Amino acid sequence: MIQRIQTVFLFLAVVALGLFLWMPLINMDPVLFNHPKGLKGWEIVHRYNGWMYLVNLIFAGTAIGLTLINIFLFKWRDLQMLTCWFSVVFIIAAEVFVYYEYQTYIFPGGYVILTPWNILAGVAVLLQILAFVYIRKDEKTIKSLDRLR
Repeated sequence: MIQRIQTVFLFLAVVALGLFLWMPLINMDPVLFNHPKGLKGWEIVHRYNGWMYLVNLIFAGTAIGLTLINIFLFKWRDLQMLTCWFSVVFIIAAEVFVYYEYQTYIFPGGYVILTPWNILAGVAVLLQILAFVYIRKDEKTIKSLDRLR
């Protein structure tokens, strides 16, 4: 039985980030590009000197990993609050990278569009902040109970 609401928020953030990596984030015209259905989150790469760097996968994957670890840190609430903020930073970095790659694909004809699935990163940030608020609320409750003893 789940007794803490922040666990639910953290789990939903993991689901939202997983969908953020799986859904197409940038749609392109199939006549001009090789990706007729668009680029999924994990397919958005940065090319430099012939190498492909999976920057979005690294940022979002790190955020997913931190959030999963965060679920099991319920005994160390201070560390749990800190990892919430680190996870938020990585989610924002992933979304900024997607927007940066979108800007590099733009042509004057406007054949590249961002999809609504990019909102999932914002939903994940919101869920992380809600989890942080409830973790802090638990911390205050426990400190107030210690004063009553």
